[in-house]
Amino acid sequence: MKLSVLTMIAVVATNAWCTQQPRIELRELSIVKSAQFTLGDVATFAGIDAQTQARLAGIVVGTSPLPGLERVVPLEQIATRLRQHSFRPEAFDIVAPLKIVVRREMYPFRAQQAVEAAIHRLREATSLPNEAQIACETPPRDLSLPSDEVQVTAGEPRALGAGLYLVPVKIACGGASPITLNVRLRVSQWREVLVATRAIRTGEAIEADAVAVQRIAIDTDSPDLLTDPAEVIGKIARRPFTAGQPLKRSAVDEPAIMRRGQDVKLLVQLDGAVIQTSAVALQDGKAGARIRVQVADTRKTLLATVMDEETVIVHMH
Repeated sequence: MKLSVLTMIAVVATNAWCTQQPRIELRELSIVKSAQFTLGDVATFAGIDAQTQARLAGIVVGTSPLPGLERVVPLEQIATRLRQHSFRPEAFDIVAPLKIVVRREMYPFRAQQAVEAAIHRLREATSLPNEAQIACETPPRDLSLPSDEVQVTAGEPRALGAGLYLVPVKIACGGASPITLNVRLRVSQWREVLVATRAIRTGEAIEADAVAVQRIAIDTDSPDLLTDPAEVIGKIARRPFTAGQPLKRSAVDEPAIMRRGQDVKLLVQLDGAVIQTSAVALQDGKAGARIRVQVADTRKTLLATVMDEETVIVHMH
């Protein structure tokens, strides 16, 4: 009888020794998808019943890093979360590496998708002809998103002038806050306009071989653009032009027909009478321009209007 009791005690002790202690084994590196990560994302469990295991796995441990980045999770943080959910850390065999690292999963998003959506929306909203060219000269940068489930929605285009449009494109990804990319687009249409065939300097008289009518894509339909070489030949460039650049009416000027230092005929109109005298032009002047002249006899300076290559007139009141 005594031997039987001792045998039972030994069996119970052996069973107690062999019973596995509930274990939480933390991984060295865990890849997470959501904005927050749970104990189930970073650990495996052993020797724990299914109901308790589900409770443990659902414990939120902390905030995930940004997509593509990682952070180290202190073991004490995990112990604190266990206590907050009524678990005693010492009741578990917690096996942990030297560092517990969490990395947020990253999904690259090509910004070209947003550009394509913006172009499609602009064509819909403005009824542009098929031959119109639309380009994004400064495309937005590619993004890193926490999920590959992405919804791209282009908003209403806003005209900025000179062929430019701004189209807001919303990028929605899972439960994350949506991101809005403002896509700037330039619209060019084919037109036959007058362009420089070579470089033209400021102040240069435009010759027939310096211009030609060409069909090019332009980003504005301004009436300032020219289409007839006769409108510029013999006129003066007010600014430089490069080869292939469209010429504008506002960028050319009539040539001067009167030169500084030239002796001119001065007509002074007073009360219906006209007095003629001599003067010297102090400035170059085109027809109709007002220039300063100096009266030859009195050396007085007057502001006169150029009538032709030799004559200026002053209206006195």
